[in-house]
Amino acid sequence: MIRKYGFRLGLLSILVLGGIYISLHKEDVFNTQKASATAAMTAENLISYVTTDKGQYLATLVDQVIAVEGVIKEINYVNQRHTILLGGGQEDLALVICDMQTDQAKKTGFLKQGDTVVLKGVFKGFLQDAVFLNCVLTANQKRP
Repeated sequence: MIRKYGFRLGLLSILVLGGIYISLHKEDVFNTQKASATAAMTAENLISYVTTDKGQYLATLVDQVIAVEGVIKEINYVNQRHTILLGGGQEDLALVICDMQTDQAKKTGFLKQGDTVVLKGVFKGFLQDAVFLNCVLTANQKRP
């Protein structure tokens, strides 16, 4: 009788611990593709908001989905992260850093430096550069 309950208790413990492990290690990725953008702007305008109004307007957009159009300055793949950097104007004193969603690597493979793109992502804030996470290439992009 005790063996029967001990087996059930052991099995239940394994299931509970497995559930806890999965919930703690599950990658929590917000799907930006399905979300609609709260605002849309060019990379130049975004950077100018940082310099002109000290980012007061941008502070209201933190953690919201924003569409940004800009010219690609760099595309890199470091530490298994796909990142696209958009230029912020003539001087490029600041950039828009877009950390791409993991499923976007194949979709952005045809892009190159100097291309103009529209990316949509979750705006996380700015210091010198504006930072976006979970970015996706918008559907209205044209392949060369």
